[in-house]
Parts: sequence; C-alpha cells; structure tokens
Amino acid sequence: MVLVLLCVLVFALGANGFLTVRQQGQDVLREIEQRGEDISRFASQSVAFNVVGYDYHGIQLLLDEIIRSKDILYARVSSKKGNTMAEAGLKPSGGEGWKMIVREIVFDGDVVGHLNIGLDTARIAHQLQEQQYTMIWREALLIVLIAIGEFFALSYIIVRPVSIISSSLSNTVDENGRIQTRVIPIYTRDEFGMLATQFNGMRSQLNEIHARLQSKIELGDAKLRETNSQLMNQSDELRRMNDELKRLSITDPLTGLYNRRQFERLIDTEVSMSLRHGEDNSILVVDVDFFKKINDQYGHKVGDTVLRRLAKLLTENLRATDMVCRIGGEEFVAICRRAKTDDAIAIGEKLRRTIEDFSFNVNMERIPVTVSIGVATIPNEFDKSSAEDFFHCADTALYYSKEHGRNRVTHYAHIAAQIGQESQARVSGENT
Repeated sequence: MVLVLLCVLVFALGANGFLTVRQQGQDVLREIEQRGEDISRFASQSVAFNVVGYDYHGIQLLLDEIIRSKDILYARVSSKKGNTMAEAGLKPSGGEGWKMIVREIVFDGDVVGHLNIGLDTARIAHQLQEQQYTMIWREALLIVLIAIGEFFALSYIIVRPVSIISSSLSNTVDENGRIQTRVIPIYTRDEFGMLATQFNGMRSQLNEIHARLQSKIELGDAKLRETNSQLMNQSDELRRMNDELKRLSITDPLTGLYNRRQFERLIDTEVSMSLRHGEDNSILVVDVDFFKKINDQYGHKVGDTVLRRLAKLLTENLRATDMVCRIGGEEFVAICRRAKTDDAIAIGEKLRRTIEDFSFNVNMERIPVTVSIGVATIPNEFDKSSAEDFFHCADTALYYSKEHGRNRVTHYAHIAAQIGQESQARVSGENT
C-alpha cells in the first residue's frame, strides 16, 4: 500500500512540476517576445525619420539605448536595399538561446528600411532548468517525508500531529505573499517535531527571501520605468526636431513665409486641381521696385527689415485661403484659390495701394516702397497646361508692369494679344 501510494505521488508530483515549469517557461518567453515586439514597433517608429534623413548618428544612439535592456543582445537598422545603417550589440552566431525579431520601418506609408532585434532566451532557459532541478529536489524531499509519514500513519500517534499541523497551516499566505502561519506547537523529538521546528524556521527565512525578492522586483520595475521614461523623452525630442526640420525645409528664414521649394509643390497641386475640377485659381508675382537702391542707400539690414514688413503686409491683406511664398530676394508669390481674373486684379490693386501708402520708417526716416505685380489666372482662354507655364504667364505680366512705369498691376490676359503681336513682329523682322 505504501509503495503504491509512493509511486502515485512520485508520478503526480513529477508531472505537475514538469507541466508547471513548462507553462512558466512558455509564459515568460511569450512575455519577452511581446516586449521585444513592443520595443521593435516603438523603435521602428522613432527611427523612421532618421532613416529617411540618413541620420546615422541618431540611429546609432537609439540602438545603443535599446541594447541596454538585459533581454536584448543585438539591434540593427538596414536601408530598404539591405545596407546596414547602424548596428549595436553582438550578433548571435546561430543556434538556440536567442530569437530575432524583424520589423519594417515605415515612413509616410512607404517601407524605408528594416529593424532587426535579437532577444536573449538563453537566460530564461537557464533559469527554467534551475527551477526544474530545484523542484525535483524539493519533490524528492517531500516524497521521503510522505513515505515516513505513511509508515507512522499505521499507528495512532500520527493522527494528533497531523491534525495539529493541518490546523496550523490553514490560511498560510496573505495577499502580499508572506507566510502568516502561527508557530506549530509540536516539540517532540520525533519526525513531526523536527518537521515543525524546520517549518517554523523556514517560515522566517522564506519571508525574508520574499522581502528581498520583492525589493529587487520593485527596483527592476523602477529602472524599467526610468528607461521607458527616457525613451519617451527621446521620442518626444526626436518628434520635435523632426517637426522643426520639416518647418525649416519649407519656410524662408528671413520672413517666415513658404520658400520656393514649397511654392513649387503648392503650385503643382493647385494647377492639377484647377484643371481637374475647372475652378479658377490665380497667382500674383510681387516684386519690390528699385530694391537694390534701398540696399545700396540704407544697407542690407534695412533691406531685410523692409522685406519682413512687406511679408507681414502681404499676409495681413490676403484672404485666409490664400498662401504667400518668398521665391527670390525681393520677389514674392501669392496663390489665390478660387480667384477669377477680376478678383485677382482687385486683390493685386489692394496690395499695391496698401504697400504704397504704408510708412516704412527706419531710423526716423520714411523709405518709399512700391511694388510691381504680375497676375495670371487658370483655366482661362489661354489655358496653360502646366504649373511652369502658369507661373511664366504671371512672370511675363510682372515684367510688363516693370517696363511700363512700375508700381502697377498687370494681368496676363490683358497683354497676351499684344505680346503675341510683338512676337510675330519680331519673327517677321528676323525673316526679312
């Protein structure tokens, strides 16, 4: 009977220990893999702009920060073509003990590279193996004690010690995991007395070990929170720097208006939409008259002041839907959405009068400033099919304004016929 019970206990405890260790291992590995997925997703989002901007230093700093985690052995960022842009840690040579996570780096919907992160699973496997050995030894000790107990259970003396032990071990662990069992009142020199003495001593030891483990866990959690906070701060800083770089790439540093690069993007879009939907759009090319004379007479610093004030006047006197760009030294362009020919001319005249009447005072001296404006509207009877042609029409009208007295507004539609006649006259003269 004792042998049968012993065999059953050995099998049951062994199977339970094996399944428990295996389940714990799977849970821990899943947690590590999930953490690796979270880190790789966060890192791929953070490094996307650096990959597009070929910021190798920024990528390397982020990878160095990632591999500080004890579960991450290796991190690598490669371009879309597979070329390595940055690498940190020691790349695993192969075999078991690690897992590689590969995630695409996406920017504006396009895959611009790949992020490889190698997770350390060898450490977890080693811990699980140690737990398994520990559990085997504990189960062996427990089986021996149970066998002894079964032997003495054949006599009456086992009933009382077992009852006392059972009563003492009820409700042994509180919600914080500490053993709250009262002292087992068995002081005999037999096995039950020894078991009670060892358990009473082990209770204090286990509570002390539990306290130390809890302290380490809290310290680890604090370090993890600190690392996450640093990563979040770095992410916010990278996002701020990306926004600032994007703003600087499309604006003019002197006036704060859109620069020529952004103007070319905007005009391409507006022309395409206008031709597709048949809506009228106009552009006004504004050039400061005799600006070189202002620079020569008052200095470039005064000239910059005039340009900044002029940019502010243009912005304040245009509609909310209009956009102003600085495309050259003293040359500006206003994109006026849904503005027909007459509307565009009226807007240009308003700007011309406002600038002419404004007092550009520098060092108690009024500087007279006027502008010449060229206007073009699309689609119209001349129906230019591209942004380049559209701008050329407005630029042609601007030069007409300058050649005919300056400080005036000229629409291309009003001079197109005259320009065509002059072109034909030049061609006829060249042929004769």
